Amino acid sequence: MKTILTSALVLSMLAVATSAVAAEGPPPSVSQPSGINLGNTSFYDGFAGPPGLSHLTYLKYNSASSFRDKDGNKNNSFSDLRLNTAQLLNQLSYYSPQSIGMGAHLGWNLIVPIVYLDGDFSDGGAKLKDNATGLGDITTGPQAQFDLITDKDGRPLFIQRFGADFILPTGKYDKHKDINESSNFYSFNPYWAATLMPAPRWELSWRLYYLYNFKNDSPASSSPQSFNGQTVRETQAGQSAWANFAFSYEVVPNVSVGLNGFYFKQLADDKVNGDRLEDSREQVLGVGPGLFVKGRKEGQGLWLNVYKESNVENRARNDFSVQLRIAHAF
Repeated sequence: MKTILTSALVLSMLAVATSAVAAEGPPPSVSQPSGINLGNTSFYDGFAGPPGLSHLTYLKYNSASSFRDKDGNKNNSFSDLRLNTAQLLNQLSYYSPQSIGMGAHLGWNLIVPIVYLDGDFSDGGAKLKDNATGLGDITTGPQAQFDLITDKDGRPLFIQRFGADFILPTGKYDKHKDINESSNFYSFNPYWAATLMPAPRWELSWRLYYLYNFKNDSPASSSPQSFNGQTVRETQAGQSAWANFAFSYEVVPNVSVGLNGFYFKQLADDKVNGDRLEDSREQVLGVGPGLFVKGRKEGQGLWLNVYKESNVENRARNDFSVQLRIAHAF
């Protein structure tokens, strides 16, 4: 089966605070990159299909009806908002059949997203402008897939992969819009993906991430922004870490059902003009049911994942997320 890193749109921005609508204008909005993998990978994540070239297609839909503040409370500056997003992601991945030692095979990963944005903000509160539909930020980087470890009888036990992805600011971006397909900055996003099979028909998978964001020298906003009495010249989203996790049981041959989730935690405050933006760290937990169907041929598979978010801070809260993913090897 085939499971590799993907990116997904993440709407993560500081909502406009009611108390900040003053002469200086709203506070700066600093976003985590749109191209990060929050729950896009799940069951059997340590597997990467057969050696050679593989292709995955992802279709994901998110629907949010609120922004949450630093305490996780609903930001009442927005009235009856609805923020819908969809993304179509195409991923090409390759790893060599030749081992470099210790069961590791070198490869490369490329993800190209197309993103749809639709924000609906009523006249009774603050409004944000979206950038419609366009190309998102490309994710690419090297990876090392390791051979499957089995017991003395040949039963699968453990498999893992390491990757070092870079998110490139190649997508559609308008500095006069609040919500864009592109983040307009580079990010470094290494990960470790693994699957443990403790007993027949059971599997536990995880993917652990670290994220470092570089500076955005042209921050986007539909209204003038200032910070500490100065015009906002540059922003930098804080370092973050998160985990995707899933476990499943094979109910019938080649069909597994289980629970999938993710937990994202920002480790450092955002920066504006080089200074720390207090109480700006993001957090979100997403959990829901999922389904995996293994194809008849090696490298074929279908995933269906549903998530509901909670424990949300300093970002939009998705009431509902659903994703369909299909993989096949060439």
